[in-house]
Amino acid sequence: MEEHPLKNLTVFRYLNQNYIDEFFQYGRLRLSVFSEFTKHKDEQRLDKEEGWGIVVIQGKEIELRSRAGIMPDAYILSTSLRGDAELMKAFGTDGYFKINDIPNFVVAVGKSIAGSKQEAQLGICKYVGNKEIRKRMGHLVDEAVEKNKEGKLNLNKVTELISMALIPEVFFLKSGRYAHQREFRFIWPVNYRVTEPLFIECPEALRFCEKVT
Repeated sequence: MEEHPLKNLTVFRYLNQNYIDEFFQYGRLRLSVFSEFTKHKDEQRLDKEEGWGIVVIQGKEIELRSRAGIMPDAYILSTSLRGDAELMKAFGTDGYFKINDIPNFVVAVGKSIAGSKQEAQLGICKYVGNKEIRKRMGHLVDEAVEKNKEGKLNLNKVTELISMALIPEVFFLKSGRYAHQREFRFIWPVNYRVTEPLFIECPEALRFCEKVT
């Protein structure tokens, strides 16, 4: 049986020590939402461009370019490939813990989220100077322009194509100024509207983690 590609990767979650102690005692964990990233007061966590990017969809005869974004109905956990005192200080926390088994951790947490509708998305964030996504979509783009003399756009089709192009890349794109964070992101989509962070209790996840501080 082939080993999961993330099986041997370790990531680190930065928190104040009282929340780390609470997690390792009860399995209590706070999951964020995308809209929260645009409201953080501290510079390390504030990203007003989170979930936004320039999308260019290319057809055989036409290219459409737009600034677009999507805030999915999903819960998020941000971690880092770095585990050190320097990043802990940058985040303004006094502790961090390890997640040693990513594949099993993500499944355990997903089981504790009501209404989880599909497999979680996870991966290393990509840091760029220009948050531009290019997708070749062939005849689908050309068909989004109605064949009349005005060349009028079929806005419903264009919106659908832009959404297809954005997912899932835009969820892992970040400004280059955050590159030092080396973020590894977990995303759990759900089948209802989310506006606030979620607190869960997931003792099952503890066996895949290790207390550092």
